[in-house]
Amino acid sequence: MHISWALVLGAAALWLFDRSKTGFRWSAALIVVVWTLLPGPLSPAYWLGLAFQSPSLMSLAVCLMYGVQPLHKRVGQVSAWAWAWGAGIVLGWVLLADMLVWWPVSIYAWGFHPMALAMVCALVMLLWLTQKMDRSTCALLSVVLVLFVITRLPSGNVWDAVLDPWLWMVLQFFGLQRAWRFGLR
Repeated sequence: MHISWALVLGAAALWLFDRSKTGFRWSAALIVVVWTLLPGPLSPAYWLGLAFQSPSLMSLAVCLMYGVQPLHKRVGQVSAWAWAWGAGIVLGWVLLADMLVWWPVSIYAWGFHPMALAMVCALVMLLWLTQKMDRSTCALLSVVLVLFVITRLPSGNVWDAVLDPWLWMVLQFFGLQRAWRFGLR
């Protein structure tokens, strides 16, 4: 849990200091990572773990990808990420409505069933074949799903592997930001 939160918070530090010099950005990210890896209540991972457990595998993959290639270079490709954003935002709202018991059946509990994994895999394959998303996004989702099948991390629920509350909020933020910019043009 500490390592996963360190990765997420390190990527957040990189994003926060995006306009700073490269050396400062990476130094700040390293300080945040080391701070997060501390044991006990001194670490932000301790408190985030109490509140949110651990980040999703998709969050970890996106944060790793951000460290390699900053999102602002990828965010410009609206068509490439729009389907992933839309699916993540809709899934988050569906799971929120499930938590508020607005559905007659538990959608979250269905995430433990193999059919939910099969449905997510079929959706990724359909998007791959119809090229609604770029191939790298589908490949990233496929790697996350394969890793989930092998490890069952973080909780054994496919919804926890592909989405978490932090990722959902980030998707909504970037989605609204892109919609705002696109609407002003």
